[in-house]
Amino acid sequence: MVLAACSSGSFPATAPATPPSAANPGASALAAYQSMWADLVTAAETSDYQSPLLSEHASGAALTLLVQGLARDQLNGIVTRGKTVHHPQIASLTPAGNPTLASVTDCFDDSQWLEYTTTGALAKNTPGGRRATTADLVKKAGTWKVSDITIQATGTC
Repeated sequence: MVLAACSSGSFPATAPATPPSAANPGASALAAYQSMWADLVTAAETSDYQSPLLSEHASGAALTLLVQGLARDQLNGIVTRGKTVHHPQIASLTPAGNPTLASVTDCFDDSQWLEYTTTGALAKNTPGGRRATTADLVKKAGTWKVSDITIQATGTC
């Protein structure tokens, strides 16, 4: 799936981690980040830009980016299949006592998350690779959501 925002190329997802305890806000934020990608992978299998999964773990600019990318793919007859590998880490949690903001850094490999036409043919021959990613998350009503995401070009990590 091609998302035109802070980068170009395909943007993949992995299955979410086991739900963490609320006592560990860093683990909870990482789980929400990974779940956002898993939701995107599921929606990208049919380029379903209206998937209710998308808003479960994304909001704001991040949600807009996902929806617009999937809508563009649907318009162009593109679906995306496969898997990715993520390496997210918490960069910051604020405020320290009861965090409601988190920043995540990631390096993921999307070389096995490929774009196809709806007829099943490979849509492009450009291989994916490792991409540096940063994401901001906001916790509202006890739920972490990715609110902004920046995805760099292949080879940036």
